[in-house]
Order: sequence, then structure tokens, then C-alpha cells
Amino acid sequence: MSLRALSSALVTLVFVLLLIKIEGNPTPKEGHENVTDASSSSSTSLMELKDENQIIGCRGRPLICSRGEFPPRSMCCGDRCVDVTSDRENCGLCGVRCTFNRQCCNRLCLNTNLNLFNCGRCGRVCPFGRLCVFGSCAFEQAVPSPPPVSPVSPSRPVSPSLRPPVSVSPSPLFPPVFPPVPPAKSPQPLDYQPAMD
Repeated sequence: MSLRALSSALVTLVFVLLLIKIEGNPTPKEGHENVTDASSSSSTSLMELKDENQIIGCRGRPLICSRGEFPPRSMCCGDRCVDVTSDRENCGLCGVRCTFNRQCCNRLCLNTNLNLFNCGRCGRVCPFGRLCVFGSCAFEQAVPSPPPVSPVSPSRPVSPSLRPPVSVSPSPLFPPVFPPVPPAKSPQPLDYQPAMD
């Protein structure tokens, strides 16, 4: 076989494999009986807490968990199907753990105490202009203070400390300031008396 024929056969095989829809029975064919006695009451309570939708026994056929989805929402992790979009122990991929202060939101470990798009829980978005503080949308951000107003300079010096010393000759910047002069009274003669009618 030539190299060209071999490569076209390989491409055709890959194409056919991608077109095949893999179907599987989500429940295993073999039955699992849980035989417990009184001494193992803790294992009984753990079995009751398991999700009914989890498929147990997927190690031999891991594609059974994907159910035809791409990217798969569920993956076979530790011989059971796990929702990797929200499981804290398997976030995004098997074995990826979210730390104590993070949650698995859509395959990513996020801090829901501070995240604006996942505030307090996955998918909760804070309104525009609000912050996410301790998992709740806080009040609006503080309004910035207005810009400072430029001071208007007075036309004359206001305080005496701005006046020039007495010995210095007056300048255009510091005009001389004289105390106001009271209006002069015209002298009246002593013998003048106004006429009375």
C-alpha cells in the first residue's frame, strides 16, 4: 500500500469513528446488592445519601457518562459518573479540587465571595456599579468627590501680613492703603442763627 492510500484510509477511519454515536445504557446491567448488617450503619447512611442519577461502575466504559454531550458535562471519576461543571472534588476534570473558599462554577474554581458574575452562588450577577462583598452584592460604590474649585484671588490684600512694610516704597502690586478720612465739616459762624418762621 502506498503512503497516500494509507493516509486516506486512516482519515476515513477517524471520520467514521467520529460519526458513530456511542450509545450506552446509563444503568449497569449487573445488579448491585447492598448487604449490610447492624455493625455497618454508617455505610448504609452513606449509600442513602448518594445521588440516584450517579452511575456507579463506569470504569470499564467511561464514555457512558458523557451521554453524547461535547464537552461532556459528566465524566467517569473513581468508577462513578460525576458532574464536572459543579462538583468541588472534580471541577472541570477528574481530581481537580476547589479549595475551601471556592466553588466549582461551569468547570472553574471561583471565589464566590468576590466574583461579580458569581456572587454568593454560581450564576448570580451583581448589578452594574455594585461590588460583591462576602457573597452578596454591596451597595453602590462611593461617588467620587467633585474636582476642587479653584480659589478666586482677591483684588486687594485681605490680611495685614500681606501689606508691605512701611519703609518700602509702594509698588503696583501692593498699593498704599490709607485709613479713610472723615468728611470735613464746613465751619459755621458763631453768631449765625437760623431763622425761625
